[in-house]
Amino acid sequence: MRRLAVAIAIILGLGMAPSVIGAAADTAAVAKAAAISAESDFNNDGFSDLAIGIPGQTLGTGTFSAGAVSILYGRAAGLTGAGSQYLTQNTRGVSSTAEPQDRFGSTLAAGDFNNDGFADLAISVPQESIGLVDGAGAVNVLYGSAAGLTGSGSQYFNQDTSGVGSSAERNDHFGGALATSDFNNDGFADLAIGAPGEDSSVPDVGAVNVLYGGTAGLTGAGSHFFTQNTPGVGDNSEFGDTFGAALTGGDFNHDGFADLAIGVYGEGVGSIAIAGAVNVLYGTSAGLTGARSQYLTQNTPGVGNNAEELDQFGFALTAGDFDNDGFADLVIGVPQESTTLRYIGAVNVLYGTSAGLTGARSQYLSQNTPGVGNNAEELDQFGRALTAGDFDHDGISDLVVGVPWESIRGISRAGAVNVLYGSAAGLTGAGSQYFTQDNPGVGSSAEEDDLFGLSLAAGDLNDNGFADLTIGVPNESGSLDAIGAINVLYGAGAGLTGSGSQFFTQDSPGVVGAAEEGDQFGTAVAASGP
Repeated sequence: MRRLAVAIAIILGLGMAPSVIGAAADTAAVAKAAAISAESDFNNDGFSDLAIGIPGQTLGTGTFSAGAVSILYGRAAGLTGAGSQYLTQNTRGVSSTAEPQDRFGSTLAAGDFNNDGFADLAISVPQESIGLVDGAGAVNVLYGSAAGLTGSGSQYFNQDTSGVGSSAERNDHFGGALATSDFNNDGFADLAIGAPGEDSSVPDVGAVNVLYGGTAGLTGAGSHFFTQNTPGVGDNSEFGDTFGAALTGGDFNHDGFADLAIGVYGEGVGSIAIAGAVNVLYGTSAGLTGARSQYLTQNTPGVGNNAEELDQFGFALTAGDFDNDGFADLVIGVPQESTTLRYIGAVNVLYGTSAGLTGARSQYLSQNTPGVGNNAEELDQFGRALTAGDFDHDGISDLVVGVPWESIRGISRAGAVNVLYGSAAGLTGAGSQYFTQDNPGVGSSAEEDDLFGLSLAAGDLNDNGFADLTIGVPNESGSLDAIGAINVLYGAGAGLTGSGSQFFTQDSPGVVGAAEEGDQFGTAVAASGP
């Protein structure tokens, strides 16, 4: 048994990484709203690149879990360690300084905030102290260039930054979730920042700050601040709601403006504690607004199953056009969904329409759904991580579901992922795939507490038109515990394959840094586009 507790990998219980809209837009307007933020090509060479969070990284004496981020660059042969970057708050030009327990790199999101053709990277520091305020949280933004990401011109935001709503308070965890999309359709990616620990008159109601992009990059000017007490936003701020713990963007009503889905996994539904909910805010030329917003739970008409205690509906989110009708669709993770077995996990899929998301035609999927690999077992937590991408290059988005607590051959919490393919009728278990580290070609092997599938990202890393899948394995161990790793599976006409897959740790050739106990390389991953 490993010395590091499994729970370390889920700091604050937050979703690990935002997801992006897959291929599928069939008009220029929708493509613009989606693609502006769905690009992780930091050096603009045509290949998507990969950002990897290492929030457990220690940077010398007294900086336990200060955190770091690795950048691996794409090329025709796939990712390479050659020319990789290693970024911390001690990197030249990066604001603030590395401090113990900051957890820099806990969540990541890529988007072109200044619309110069180079993708930029937002890096959360959710436990950053602002002055004497512990755990207030912050976000560092690094801009892309021909040489890759650079500290030059970087930005640093917290809730005390001019124009950013609210103020830095203890344990707000600003940056606990991140998502990029073009909410006002002006050609610049915008950044949504979750602060799930935000307090009002009661603790941990949660909030979301939205910063808008421009020629000079992101700015606090004109930013928006949302809670469930914002006019038009469904329900009310209540103790422990954690509004903003998960975020994803997508154009759900196909009007050219990206919309924002916000996870509220701690939401009580009636008297049912921690059943979970999702708020959806719609984009306009003035940005996101509470007007016409939606409030969704498993008790919403048409949404599969029912709200039950501890379900955590909304813990993870992703968007993609799974039926190729031009409307983005929303997938909602319910990792603690139970039947006669506890916490098997499930996902709800809601389809977009001109009126927005709807429970009509919605789907409810678990490992008991026909065609979906393996079987639902106690504590699997199917749906704890999600991402979308077009892995078979058929023009329809596909869905990846992380099952990080999956037991393999009796090995507890080794982890797995299920891949469900899109069709004109939506997602289907037919032709689905099931991957673990025991699959042929997939690097390493299934081991206790690896948590394979705790983070996920999709992007075309070799620029061949097929999306590729990065799978975080933050508790992967060698001679040291929880050094972390990533597996990369490449897309093909028949879908993802272990053939030609890659396996990286901080000890891989060219990767800057060294694997150390508790680093948890791969806790967050970000890749997307083009």
